[in-house]
Amino acid sequence: MEIFNFGLDLAPKKYNYESNQYKKLLDKFSPKKKNPYTVEFINEDLEKSDAIVIAKDKLLDFVLIDLEKIEQRLARTEAEEEKEILKQVQGYLEEEKVLADWGLEQEKINFLKNLQLVSVKPIVVKEDFKDQDQQLRDLIGEAMEAAGKILFFTASEKEVKAWDLRKGKTILEAAGRIHSDLMRGFIRAEVVNCKDLDNFYNMAEAKSKGLVETVGKDYKVADGDIIYIKFSI
Repeated sequence: MEIFNFGLDLAPKKYNYESNQYKKLLDKFSPKKKNPYTVEFINEDLEKSDAIVIAKDKLLDFVLIDLEKIEQRLARTEAEEEKEILKQVQGYLEEEKVLADWGLEQEKINFLKNLQLVSVKPIVVKEDFKDQDQQLRDLIGEAMEAAGKILFFTASEKEVKAWDLRKGKTILEAAGRIHSDLMRGFIRAEVVNCKDLDNFYNMAEAKSKGLVETVGKDYKVADGDIIYIKFSI
């Protein structure tokens, strides 16, 4: 996941996101290999980012990017319907609001994306930020939430690894995130959630307590799910 930084005191580079769920899994499994979720903060190529974090005192500067694009489009277009939409957007932006918060119809969202308006993207506005571990962790979590992403995990004594997935996606799509063979040969999966980690010592005990659910390909992955894919190719 790439997060564009607009005005926060944060170096552009990759950062590990060690969520509380991930840390509890490390304590539970003591794995030989550890793979936390990683995000990259960037300050170039805004259009390719998955989400944007903005310093509150830079919000007007950010909104002006879109206002300039709207004004240029208004000067060129002759379609009355398009002019009407553009003027609505212009008025909203002039209130120093980002389009991601507007709750627009999907048709209008698609139209605005075609204009490459940056404030349509998932956005987190921060009033104050210092580059400290807890604040950075919270910031990444907020950006993931804004972008509609969750974390699921694969976990054993060999390795604990965090993976991202868009909310509402299925276990089959999660399997594909891990490896295309798991998606292609998917049979079923066993799932236990991180919220139950304190209730079992190992996976055998989790199964005996009924905390492990066997699911098919249509199961929708929940945030914090630990998944074990059964497959055949």
